[in-house]
Amino acid sequence: MKITDVRVFPVEINGSMVQAYATVTFDESLVVRDMRIIEGKNGVFISMPARRKRNGEYLDVCFPISATLRETIEKAVLDKFNEDLVEA
Repeated sequence: MKITDVRVFPVEINGSMVQAYATVTFDESLVVRDMRIIEGKNGVFISMPARRKRNGEYLDVCFPISATLRETIEKAVLDKFNEDLVEA
């Protein structure tokens, strides 16, 4: 599966660890929206789209099954995020 487009949308929410939202297109055929770029204790990471269940827990709507695909997505999104920071 090839990533054909990455778009990053920085946000400034007071008190939030969310730095930006990202949209990733795969093979010019499938789009995944609302990935979050989060500033954690150990640095920036990607959180997949999720919905809140009735009991208050969150459930990922979609997610990569293989570690390789997760790393590929994370690298593409964070590279674009860092590139946009430099340009700003």
